Amino acid sequence: MDGLPGRRPRAELRLTIFLGLCALLLPTFALGAPWLQNLRQLNNSNTRVSAMVVDLSDMSTIAALNPDMALTPASISKLFAAARALEDFGPDHRFVTRFKTSGSVGGGVLHGNLILVGGGDPALSADDLRSLVQKLKTAGVRYVTGNLIIDNQLFGSFTCNITDRCKARTRSAEAYSAPLSAAGVDFGTVEIKVYPGASVGDNTRVLVTPLGLNGYRIDNQVTTGATNVSPRLAVWRQTGAHGDILHLRGELPAGGRHYSIYRAVANADEQTRRVLIALLAEAGITIEGQALLQPVNHVSMSTLAMHKSDSLEQLLIPMLDYSNNYMADVLTLAIAANRGNSAPLTLAGASRTLRELAQRSLLESYPEQAAGLALPVFTSGSGLSVDNKLSARHMIALLNHMYHQTALFPAFYGAMPVPLSAAGRTLKHGNQQWLTRIAAKTGTLTEPVTVRALSGYFRMQNGNFGAFAVIINGTSQRPALTFHETVAAYQEDIEAILAAY
Repeated sequence: MDGLPGRRPRAELRLTIFLGLCALLLPTFALGAPWLQNLRQLNNSNTRVSAMVVDLSDMSTIAALNPDMALTPASISKLFAAARALEDFGPDHRFVTRFKTSGSVGGGVLHGNLILVGGGDPALSADDLRSLVQKLKTAGVRYVTGNLIIDNQLFGSFTCNITDRCKARTRSAEAYSAPLSAAGVDFGTVEIKVYPGASVGDNTRVLVTPLGLNGYRIDNQVTTGATNVSPRLAVWRQTGAHGDILHLRGELPAGGRHYSIYRAVANADEQTRRVLIALLAEAGITIEGQALLQPVNHVSMSTLAMHKSDSLEQLLIPMLDYSNNYMADVLTLAIAANRGNSAPLTLAGASRTLRELAQRSLLESYPEQAAGLALPVFTSGSGLSVDNKLSARHMIALLNHMYHQTALFPAFYGAMPVPLSAAGRTLKHGNQQWLTRIAAKTGTLTEPVTVRALSGYFRMQNGNFGAFAVIINGTSQRPALTFHETVAAYQEDIEAILAAY
């Protein structure tokens, strides 16, 4: 016999102890306690966290922490704007910007007004307008007897409902708060290029693009320092009774590269007017009248030239990868306009279409719980507004809804950044599983409290798709949270799930 009389063999004893431990641990494991340990610790220290991970093959919950707590989601709101745009327009949709007129063209002369009709293109650029102007020239127009009119009536005049955008009307030290327009160019921003001098003390040079853009006064006090100085730049745009002033401060190393800074403009329609004036002059097309901003009844007018955007499927890739607020909110307005809402549109009103999608997705994914859950709140498609309120379950329901849209899922999934090739740095650091097995959108706000969020898909080891959502909000007791406390925490937790699933 193995062992002493009256005692169990050692192998049997080990097995009994192991099974006993399993019995004790099983209920905890089933509730997901081994997962999201960093987020659980964060949630217990004056921070609010909503998180959820599911297997989309059967909607079984892998892990959950306050999944129904509605928090400020920041830029993961853009996933709703992307999904709704795909539903309403389709992946192949292209936004069209047109030159139209009620006049006639003969002998190189357009007898009448030249009207630029904004089509809600969220990625219209100055280069696109340059191409459109060249098409106008090819159509035979060299001289316009009437006015140049920029027609933005698809959305109507811009009204700000977000604090940052309202402030940007008079002062802007960033690009993310750009104003919106159905005819806006370059994402409602202006590019300021700053060139250092060749030697210490030489003047620096400032170039505002697109080339020929006028209307900005330059207050440049950037100096050229030694070749080994660390570059410093502070750039802000101020708008008042005397127009727009670009203020620049700092120091750049002598003989070094130029630096490009983007700042929100005060008025997106006015920006388009300025750009068009410059581009028409560049092309040798003369406008006899004025350049005006006003709505026009253009339905029965003839089209002289048009520009089509990239497909919606293509547009969503930079919108999500670069977290472009302008694109997401212009898309939200375009969805509302397409559904027959009349101008002037408000972003908060247009965002009702996103709320409807969220409610519908919730009912589809969780029919038994949906009635008792907090309603989603949207006042913007970009998530720039702190008034947006979503839970992890809201995000999971959207991801599940889109996963089952056979015609739309490839475009939706394909637009999400994969960490290995993402433009932003937030996703870039992690193990190989993190870098290659997830596709996700991040979200960040710093005021009035820190917001960090992440939501997207992951491929499970068995080939299934999983979905996850994490939303972290600081509180009045702990408003500021570090990168390590938030991003590193949720990344480590998700990497642990990837290792097991």
